[in-house]
This record gives sequence, structure tokens and C-alpha cells, in this order.
Amino acid sequence: EERVDALEAAIATFDHDNRDRHDHEIAVGADIAIVKTLVFLEFKSQFRREPIQADMEAITREIGLALNALECVYRASSESVGESFSRVGTDLMHILVILIDDEVKNRLRAFSPHSSPTGGSYNRNEVEDDDKDGNQSLEDNDSMDDRKRPVTPPSPHGGSVGFIHDRDIMLRKATKCIGHFARVGKATKPLAHFPGFIGTTLALINVRPYNAIPFESRLSCLWTIANLACNTENMSMMMCTPNLINSLVSISCRRAEAGDSLETIMEILRAKSIASRALLNLSWSPSNKVLMCQNFALVETLSNLAMERRAPYRKSHTMQDIMLHTRRNSLGALRNMAAAPRRSKIALCGYNNGKLLDTLTDVALNETDQSAIDLSFAAIHNLAIHDTAELIVDRPALVLALKNVLLEDEDDDSEEEPKNSRKSHASSTILVLERTITPDMESYDNLRELLDAVNPSNTVDEDEDEDDMMPSEAVNATAV
Repeated sequence: EERVDALEAAIATFDHDNRDRHDHEIAVGADIAIVKTLVFLEFKSQFRREPIQADMEAITREIGLALNALECVYRASSESVGESFSRVGTDLMHILVILIDDEVKNRLRAFSPHSSPTGGSYNRNEVEDDDKDGNQSLEDNDSMDDRKRPVTPPSPHGGSVGFIHDRDIMLRKATKCIGHFARVGKATKPLAHFPGFIGTTLALINVRPYNAIPFESRLSCLWTIANLACNTENMSMMMCTPNLINSLVSISCRRAEAGDSLETIMEILRAKSIASRALLNLSWSPSNKVLMCQNFALVETLSNLAMERRAPYRKSHTMQDIMLHTRRNSLGALRNMAAAPRRSKIALCGYNNGKLLDTLTDVALNETDQSAIDLSFAAIHNLAIHDTAELIVDRPALVLALKNVLLEDEDDDSEEEPKNSRKSHASSTILVLERTITPDMESYDNLRELLDAVNPSNTVDEDEDEDDMMPSEAVNATAV
């Protein structure tokens, strides 16, 4: 009771939004004291042998309170959180990864067809080590007897309502603390390479049904993955982590169903936005571009996200903003992927009868956000090479989009820079098309119409000068 009272008093003291005060709390060692408490509770939870039985409900409550207090402290500046990571990060991560890993497995066990409706205790040895993520399992690092016990309690169906509530708090705060660590640049590499961490994080993200875990925990894990992907030293490793990309694709394909609450809809939209950001971050690596282009499920998902413009609640500005960021992130990832080598460009343009080109065209013609339009033209420009030129010109709507941007009114100075960017990409794309598409090709008429519209002064009267104008001269005359 004294420990519980102390932890509740700590939460009351630390639960505020003054970052300077949180910095001071870390400076005087509040984080160290709380982590020591967690280590003690971790040790105490091992007493499960007869005749001694640990009171797991009481321990779970204390763990939840301790993590709640620690999460409050970690609302400090990233510099102070980084100092805390240097002091207690390794010890705390050992505890948090085990907590999350056990809790996820307990909940999966509770929702499996063979689980008891009343729950029951959980034994690690009863679960086969068949993690789909392929990461090293926590069990592989330690075969001691005390690893048989759970750090977290039995299934959600067992215990009182308050017990289940304590478990949810524990999971929310554990994932939030890790999310705070992911804010620290120097901590992103150690986090990504921490044994079992990414595998445990992906396992939580992939828990089904979705309501088996608090939605905040899933969002925190997605946010952590996105932040770890910002570190160039993590990008290749994360891209090659089994099931990571598939997990992000799966989350991005989730759709709201009839009867879903507003909270569930917001979770779905936010999860898609964070997942698209993670994919954007991963796409900056040159080696990742090629691998991502080979994943057609990923290309399909990004194309679909780039087209989602109608919010479930049309008057909700929050939903519209979230979906806008999702579209920008998806188009940014597609732009980066389009900068891959020649074979990848050809594969992207040819996928599903040119769906990517159709998607980029739709964005260029129908999107209202100027940043998204810029990203679309940048992607088209990156895809435009000798081998893909005919596929581009074969699409009259895409040609129309290029013509529209080059004929835009230049009177509005407020968008001068974005317009210049779009025009630059469109002009560069047209140059590639001019060098590739010759008069003997069926698609030449589409290109000729575009060139004549863009540079009418350079149009040659067929009756007077057609014989004197060589094709190469006509091409050069339209260069901009």
C-alpha cells in the first residue's frame, strides 16, 4: 500500500505539461527511481512456485502506476529523454520488451479458438516459437526456469474488470515510453537493434481482432517504427525485417466498417497516416527503392492511399488533415520509388496495366492540395525515361495534365514557387518524350497535340514548311 500511495503521489506530481519541469525531474533522477521500482516488481513477479504465489493483480497495478509515472516524466525535451536513455535505457528496454511480448501472447491466447473462456495462467513453454516476424525470440536468449513465468498476468478474460483496466494501462504506458525514446535521434539505432524489440512491436501491431489491445498501443508502436525509419543506419535493416512491410501494408488497407465508433474511425485514419509516413521514411534509401518497387502489394497500397480524399465525416477538418498527410506521404514514397534504376521504373509503369500512371494522373488533375500535385508531377518526371515514354504518351489524360500545368496562369504570385516546380518537372518530362516518340509511332499524335498547345508560335504551317522542317529541328524548337 505504501508503494502504491507513493506511485500515485508521483503521478499527481509528474502529470503536467511543463517541459522544463520534466527536464528537472530527469536531472534529479526521478527516472532512475521509477526504473528501480520496475526492476523490483519484475523480480517480485517471479515468485510463482508453491507454496508462494505472487499476487499478480496487485503487481500489475503497481507496474501500471510506475509506467504511468515514468511516461509523465518522459514528456521532457528530447535531450533530457536522451540522457535518461543513456542511464537506464538498456535495463528499461529489457523490462518493457518482456512486458509487451508476454501481454501480446496472453491476449492472442485468450482470443484463440483453443483458449479457455475463463482465461487461466500462461506458460511460455506452451507457446511454440513460430514468430512470423523472423526476429530472434526473447526465449532464445535465456532458458532459465524463471523465464517460464509471465511478467504480465493471464488472459484478458480472467480477473476483475479493474484487473483488465490495469493491464490496458500497463500496455499503453509501456509502448508510450518506448515512443518517447524514439524521439531521441541517438537512441533510434540502439532501439532498432535491441534483441526482440522490432519483432515484439510488429506482433502487437498485428494483433487481431483489433480491439484485443488498446488502440493507443498500436498507434504508439507504429509511430515508433516510423521514427526508427528516419535513421539512415536503420533503413536497410528494417526493410529486410520479415513482415515489417507487410504489417504496414495490412494496417494501410484497413477500412472502417458500418457501425464503427468515431474513436475507431479516427484510429484507422491515424494508423494509415503513420504507416504511410514509415513507408516514406524507408523509401529514401537507394537500396530500399528497388525492393519496394518489387513489392506490388505495396505499390497498390500506396496508390490507393494517394486517392483517398473523401473523409468519413466530410465536415471534420481533423479527419481531412489526417487524410491529406496520408496522401502526401504516399505520393512522397511513390516519388522516391520512381527514382529507382531503369528496370524498376519499367516495372512500376507496367504494373497492373499502368495503374500507377493512372493514379498520378488522377492526382494531377483532381487533387486540390498543391503539395500533393507537386509530388505527383515529380513522380511522373522520375518515371519518364526512353523505355517508359510510350506508356506515358499513350495516356491522353496524362498528356492533358502536363499541358495544363505548362499553360497555368502565372498571375498568382502566392504559389509561384510550387508552380515553378511543377512546370520544371513537366518540362523535363516533355523533353524525354520528345526524344523518344517519333512520327512513325501511333502515340505521336498525342505528343504533337501537346507540343503545339505548349508552343503555338513554333507550330509550322504544313502547307508551306513541312518539307523543310526536319523532325530533329522540330524537337529542338519546342525545348523549354
